[in-house]
Amino acid sequence: MATSFLVLTDFTPAADQALRYAAALAVPVKAALVVLHIRRETLLDPDTFNGSIRHLSEGEVAAALQERVKALAVPVTVESTVDSVEDALAEAVRRYAPALVVLGKPNTEGTPDELVSSTSLKLLRATHTPLLVIPQDSAATAPPRRLNIAADNSPIHFGVPPEGVRELLRVLQPHLTVTHIAAPEYSDTCTAALDAVTTSGLVTGLATRLHAHGTRHRSVPAGILQAAAETHADLLVLIARRRSFWGQLFNRSVTSQVILHGRLPMLLLPTAD
Repeated sequence: MATSFLVLTDFTPAADQALRYAAALAVPVKAALVVLHIRRETLLDPDTFNGSIRHLSEGEVAAALQERVKALAVPVTVESTVDSVEDALAEAVRRYAPALVVLGKPNTEGTPDELVSSTSLKLLRATHTPLLVIPQDSAATAPPRRLNIAADNSPIHFGVPPEGVRELLRVLQPHLTVTHIAAPEYSDTCTAALDAVTTSGLVTGLATRLHAHGTRHRSVPAGILQAAAETHADLLVLIARRRSFWGQLFNRSVTSQVILHGRLPMLLLPTAD
């Protein structure tokens, strides 16, 4: 089956930027795009009551989709649905089996963390598919050349091997750095983190060498972002453990905090544990 990326759009600037990034990323791996517009027109949608949703007719939706995909240099399939985000995405993932789901993230720095919906973690829970989050204000270009893989010292077990991501790495051959964050009073050695990434299967068969970068910081999320800046990364890979996105307090997880405050594209890889 040909590689595909599934891109969510609601026609916002963040979604448009995510689509452009996904299209540029798809070119070197010869991937097709599936662009899914989820029409939020139900009275059960909480945003209905605050006036932030503009309801579009079927014709307007079709025209907006075509306007966005007509100049893309890769094969594109467009779809529109009125299902809930989780249900619509789960069904699209079932039918297309994409290597990645791509999602734009609007600027939420002015919003308290506890008021920000952890959409990315909910979508991971619904699909268990690698999720690429593109912040609206990200200046990173695609395809990425310097990747940071944030890893702790625990083994990494992927329920479903991320074959699409591994193929993407094989084609791009980026500079790969494994980052480990330690409290200031502890050693920031990356030996265990390197072993965890190596034995996970993520980099099996790659000719690219794994580099290591340890950072000491009181806050793990802030340390991850600091390490990404120190290594000049243009894409951050986060190991999203199952316990992080099945819990109820989404915004307190390390993964969610990095998503909330990161400005680099972030690739979330769900694990089985």
